[in-house]
Amino acid sequence: MTETDNVLHRVFGRSRVFLPVIHPVTKETATQSIDVAVRSGADGVFLINQGLSSAEVLDFIPEVHRRHAALWIGVNLLGSDPEEVIGLIASLPVGGIWSDNADIDERSDAQPAGERFWQARQKTGWQGLYFGGVAFKYQREVPAARLPDAARRASPWMDVITSSGPGTGYAASVEKARALRSGAGKHPLALASGVSPENVAGFLPYVDAYLVASEIETAKYSGRLVPERTKLLADRIHEWTVEVQRD
Repeated sequence: MTETDNVLHRVFGRSRVFLPVIHPVTKETATQSIDVAVRSGADGVFLINQGLSSAEVLDFIPEVHRRHAALWIGVNLLGSDPEEVIGLIASLPVGGIWSDNADIDERSDAQPAGERFWQARQKTGWQGLYFGGVAFKYQREVPAARLPDAARRASPWMDVITSSGPGTGYAASVEKARALRSGAGKHPLALASGVSPENVAGFLPYVDAYLVASEIETAKYSGRLVPERTKLLADRIHEWTVEVQRD
């Protein structure tokens, strides 16, 4: 697969993608943080229902789109199955769905959750990106030795395999990222939780997309992005190239 065959590269035009996660404590706070993300060069944003309810987040999306018509917008509606979410956002300007738990079973050929999402996508005709949680925080633990299997099993059912560290604000190990990459091959891989300007360099050879909140907020769950850290992380992610890795 060439770089231009990668779905993230086709959508964003980059090999490494930065998507700040906005905790919409209030619409005003969220709007300010989205403005910070845009000015910092983020490739898009994810809105999550921590602060506003799911219904309020959905109502907020058209407002965000009117303010930033070219901005890629993703949603993570905690507590809702991804096949349910796809029905809720099908008519909205939403480019991505993120689920913390894609319910992939690394021990089995059968993936009923993947089938359900695929069927929902076919029914709605939605063309966005599905970021499916695999070996994700607060979900069933996947043994380290099975991480490559988990990524391999997940690849056919989602656009971007999405993993995390052990908890909010805690980074994954580079070894975990490397193991997931070994199973994913060239399939897009995203990382959430604990990614910072200080540690991102270790992940860049293995991870394509970065979903970041706590390390660029004024405080965990504050919903307020720190402009300097947001811009610094955007620059460090976007500066990475295969040529940099070879050097």
